[in-house]
Amino acid sequence: MKTMKDKVKTLSKAKWLLLSLVVASFAVSCVGDELFRDELPDANSKADVIFPEANFAYASSADDFRTIRFNNLSSEATTFAWDFGGGNTSTEQDPTFTFEAGEGTYPVSLTASDGNGESNTVTIDVIVVEGPFQPIILEAGFEDDTLPGGGGDGRDSWRNSDLGGVIQITGSPVTFGDQGGKLPMPAGDRAGYQEITVDPDTNYDLGFWYTMLSDSADPRLIVSVLGVTENGGTFTTLEDVANGTIGSITVTDDSEPDVYVQAKLSFNSGSNNTVAIFFTNGDVEARIDDFTIEIGAEGAVPPSVGFTATQSETAFLEYTFSNSSTGATSFEWDFGDGNTSTEESPTHVYANPAEYTVTLVATNDLNLSNTLAQTINILAPVTADFTSQVDPDDYRTYTFMDASEGAESLLWEFGDGFQFTGMNPSHTYTEDGVYTVTLTATSITENISVATEEIVVAQGFVVQVINGNFDLYGTTPGCTGESTGDNADPWDMTTNSTIKDCDGVDIPSPYADLWDNSALDSWLEAEYGDNSEQAGSTSDGNDGTRGAKLDETGRRLYQVVTVQQGSTYTFSIDARTTAAGITSEVFILNTEIADETGINANLGADPDVDAYFAIPNIFDTDGDVYATHTFQFTASTNQIVIYVRNIDVVDGSAEAFFDNIEITD
Repeated sequence: MKTMKDKVKTLSKAKWLLLSLVVASFAVSCVGDELFRDELPDANSKADVIFPEANFAYASSADDFRTIRFNNLSSEATTFAWDFGGGNTSTEQDPTFTFEAGEGTYPVSLTASDGNGESNTVTIDVIVVEGPFQPIILEAGFEDDTLPGGGGDGRDSWRNSDLGGVIQITGSPVTFGDQGGKLPMPAGDRAGYQEITVDPDTNYDLGFWYTMLSDSADPRLIVSVLGVTENGGTFTTLEDVANGTIGSITVTDDSEPDVYVQAKLSFNSGSNNTVAIFFTNGDVEARIDDFTIEIGAEGAVPPSVGFTATQSETAFLEYTFSNSSTGATSFEWDFGDGNTSTEESPTHVYANPAEYTVTLVATNDLNLSNTLAQTINILAPVTADFTSQVDPDDYRTYTFMDASEGAESLLWEFGDGFQFTGMNPSHTYTEDGVYTVTLTATSITENISVATEEIVVAQGFVVQVINGNFDLYGTTPGCTGESTGDNADPWDMTTNSTIKDCDGVDIPSPYADLWDNSALDSWLEAEYGDNSEQAGSTSDGNDGTRGAKLDETGRRLYQVVTVQQGSTYTFSIDARTTAAGITSEVFILNTEIADETGINANLGADPDVDAYFAIPNIFDTDGDVYATHTFQFTASTNQIVIYVRNIDVVDGSAEAFFDNIEITD
């Protein structure tokens, strides 16, 4: 594929890829190296005091090429002084100016100043020429406060909830500035979408910078241009995206995750005066930064090339290749094993499982072509599954029957430290308790599938706290999966209807029908202004495992647990904080409350509270170490609510962490 492969180390040189016809020399005053910002720390916080940076983009009006609209891209500035030459000035943030003399080159200066009197000036040669309309991409560098009217969080212009979740913002690595766009896994879960105005039947070059993590099975970032006008409006489904693509590029360089690679997509706008930029990722965490769009060279545009590979569900050596190329009339496939095809979307059966590089060359009628190569790693599929049965003569002895498919080997873990390899084991537990049995099935190509079952070994009643160690992902312990937020899903008062399994696929949530306290959720949002009451899942749990985190004042740990009325239990929780003086509170409620008015007034004396415990803050001893806290309570009903909060937390600086929540008798 003809892409620009110039690489830059993160923050290695200053560049502003302006949305202008021509970007000329910069004249910078009053500053030195202090203008170049340090890389953001992990928390994405910014320095309190930095100098202003003057910068702008410009575009000619579609109605009169002499009228130029200026888009102010300055940062850390409150006032602006424009000089258009000939004594013409403006103090507007985003002015419009008409160069009455018509075509020519006009040096335009912008001085951006802050409240402390610091200023910075940039001069750009604005070229006024009658020609194609120059499009503008908003928040092209994903920076805060760069919208034409001010404000913006770097991604506000890239939202389309119908096509995927909103992209994340990253502070490291970036190409220049403070921020870039981030696409986490799973594949296609989040997407960027922005509509821009173009001239019909005009060639454009869309540029961007990207990087992605290494060692992914599907390292892909797809950037497409969609024909909005010819398709009748905004795109709302991925099928719309596929049908409306007029140009696309798939980039796959994951060799250096801290290095951004520049890429370019050339396309012709066709009959469209509005197009949309769309991007999403394959099964890899990817970052993207600094979009630009320029008028392209006249002449034919090479075809866009793209494809996806799908493994057969019944024959793992068989793959179907779905061609998503546009503007091509012929195709040449190389499957990486010596076999080829000229079909548009062929199916191919490999002789042996291995890693293969599949290459597609797409060519149009003018003999212009583009190439895309992607790697597939063929693994034999395997599905772990089993059933269990308790011995009628001994409640501590269980027999487990394997029901896996495609398994070459089986590893059983009984949850009490004992293991077994082979089929259909029996196991006797030495103590009563709740145990998670895990079966790991491995295929002939070392592909792995995991199945689990939680069993209760007891003659009497045992209290069950769901995922008290926060290590359960979906329904599988030890499977980190693609969306670790699901580790905290059993502690959400308004549990999602679906969770993601270990393959990142949505499945019905096993917790969805257990409880739903939308009234309390709404009260918390109104009281604290947070739009989520769910605790966060964190990798900083106790003993190197996952845990829960409260980092906003409206977040809570919430779980309804069945107990026996009148019984006395011991409650245990591991806790720590990252700052002194923030108090975590544990309530054992005997009912599902609709607000916190009662417990705020009475705490442990409220009739809805069976027990109240304020966790001592041990930060002064060591804020990185968990402490275990226990207390006893007597249940006044057959159902209690574990309710944990910390209204003193501050995101990024004073957070509370929890792990290993248990109730024992």
